[in-house]
Amino acid sequence: MNRIKLTLTVLLLTALTLPVVTVHANVPTILSITRRTDSGNTLIDVKVNHADPTAAHYISQITLDLDGTTKTFTDLTKATTPETTYTLNIGATSPKTIKAQATCNLHGPSAWFTEAGSTIGGTGGTTSSGVPSYSLEATIIGAVIAVAALLARKR
Repeated sequence: MNRIKLTLTVLLLTALTLPVVTVHANVPTILSITRRTDSGNTLIDVKVNHADPTAAHYISQITLDLDGTTKTFTDLTKATTPETTYTLNIGATSPKTIKAQATCNLHGPSAWFTEAGSTIGGTGGTTSSGVPSYSLEATIIGAVIAVAALLARKR
C-alpha cells in the first residue's frame, strides 16, 4: 500500500510540473468594411479572415449593425480560402455607421468591427486571448492517477 501511495505522489508531482498551454478557438476576424453603390443599392463588402474553411467549418452568418439596427445575412457562399470578401446588399439605405460581426458555425462570433477599422470588444481582431488548458501529458497522468486511486481503494 505504501508503494502505491508513493507512486501516486510521484505521478501527482510530475503532473503539477507540466506546463499549462493556451488554446485558441478558430473564430473569424473581420479585416475591413467598405461600402459602395450600384444601381441605387448600397453594397457592403466585408473582408473576413477565417482559418481552415471547409464544407463543415465555415462562416455561417454575417450580422451588420446599421445605425443601431441589425440585419443578419445567412445565405453566404462557403469560402474556400482563409481571406474572403462577402458582398451584402442593404438596399437603398445609406447608414451613417456600420458595424459587422462574422460567425463561424463551429466556434462562434468574431468581435464587432466598425467601418472606421476598429474592433468593439474582443481582442483587436487579431487573435483571441485564449483559454488555459492542460497539455495532453498532464491529462494522461491525471487519468492514470485517478485509475490508480480507484484500484487502490478497492483493495
